[in-house]
Amino acid sequence: GTSSGSFKNMDVCTNGNNGVTIRENVYRVKRKRKDPFLSRHYLDIYGSRTTTPTIIPTTTPNNLPNNNNNNSNKKPVVIFLTGGAWIIGYRMWGTLLARALSPFGILCIVPDYRNFPRVNIEGMVRDVDAAIQWVMDHAEEYGGDRDRVVLVGQSAGAHIGGVVVARKGLDWLCCERRRRRMECSRMNAKGSMAVVVEDNNMENESGAVEMMMSPLRSTYSPQQLCGFISTSSPANLVTMRPVLHHHGLSASVQNSIFGEMVGDDDDDDFDVFEKWSPYHIMIECHTEYVKLLELDDDDDDDDGTSSSEDRLRFKDVFPRFCVIHGTADKTVPISEAKKFISLLTKLQIPTDVKLYEGWTHTDPILEAPMRGDHTYHRDVYEMVCKWTTGKGKTATSKLSHANKEKKCQIGQREAEDVFDERHHPMLQPICPSVLVEAARFCNPF
Repeated sequence: GTSSGSFKNMDVCTNGNNGVTIRENVYRVKRKRKDPFLSRHYLDIYGSRTTTPTIIPTTTPNNLPNNNNNNSNKKPVVIFLTGGAWIIGYRMWGTLLARALSPFGILCIVPDYRNFPRVNIEGMVRDVDAAIQWVMDHAEEYGGDRDRVVLVGQSAGAHIGGVVVARKGLDWLCCERRRRRMECSRMNAKGSMAVVVEDNNMENESGAVEMMMSPLRSTYSPQQLCGFISTSSPANLVTMRPVLHHHGLSASVQNSIFGEMVGDDDDDDFDVFEKWSPYHIMIECHTEYVKLLELDDDDDDDDGTSSSEDRLRFKDVFPRFCVIHGTADKTVPISEAKKFISLLTKLQIPTDVKLYEGWTHTDPILEAPMRGDHTYHRDVYEMVCKWTTGKGKTATSKLSHANKEKKCQIGQREAEDVFDERHHPMLQPICPSVLVEAARFCNPF
């Protein structure tokens, strides 16, 4: 139900240092043609005409940027989900990140999603999921590579993105277990009645998950995302409830955003909050993964074979993870990030971790870049280069694990040399530090 729809092409010319003129090309795309005028189903596309640096891994064979292959100019794609306490989110919050990344050959797409009270968290999750599907379907029309997409979120946007990634993993695991059960039923059944019994048992065992949350409507798989960068994310809504209340989101507002009941201050049932918590959904994913392994073990016992070497690893269900957080964040305490990192480690999901000493909740996306500190943007750029090196439709698919890791290390190391905020005109300070500090004093986050 999505379409490229109508869009506005806005060319913003900026005179930089040494007479350099930067043309910032922004497409504003309406994802659904029939949406009303005040629809939130818009997204901004930055960098569709920006020249790609030779460091950016291309989709040509052997990563040769000068190859005449039609895919040679396709760029890695960053989808940035803005924050806003699920209430005041707006896609323009992603402008500074897009301005920083697009000159270095990254196609940045910043989608809007509906806020509360127009919808609750379910509507937000479905909006973001639909936006990711749109990118998978249309990124190449704007110069992006749909096989090299990285999802980045900050604050509430990171929470919603985390829910989508975890839910897509859960949906995939449930579908995979259902598929394998059906295959086992067909192979082992002696009659049609046995097939029915097996199918009924399968529905009963997976019914609890399906009753708790219906599958997302998108068709892309979680493995199609190269990575997910979670920034300042409230990954565990259960432990975040008192913190959110302290910052102005009362129990009734929280129930309205995340639950099915409105205005019930006495609701102590955390199940609703677990349902929309990336932390708890990942635990549910692992439970489903264990059931899948048990099914494989039963199948191996039946045919007398062992496929331990080819067994699905839990980390392979998801994109790669990176958790970024400021140590001085009072809106989402650093302890929340550490607990989520600990969970991912326990689940044997490798996670890149970057903790910014003394940074607050909004420093990565607002105060730091405004004063010319692009540490966060550099880290995002390096993660994109690291995760997308060797990816793409025409990239070599049969590389050894060691060669893949070597390519990732080379991509990240070369990225460190390319992203130079000291000289690029788009990365210079926007405001004097004294004004930034004054604004920080008034910032409620």
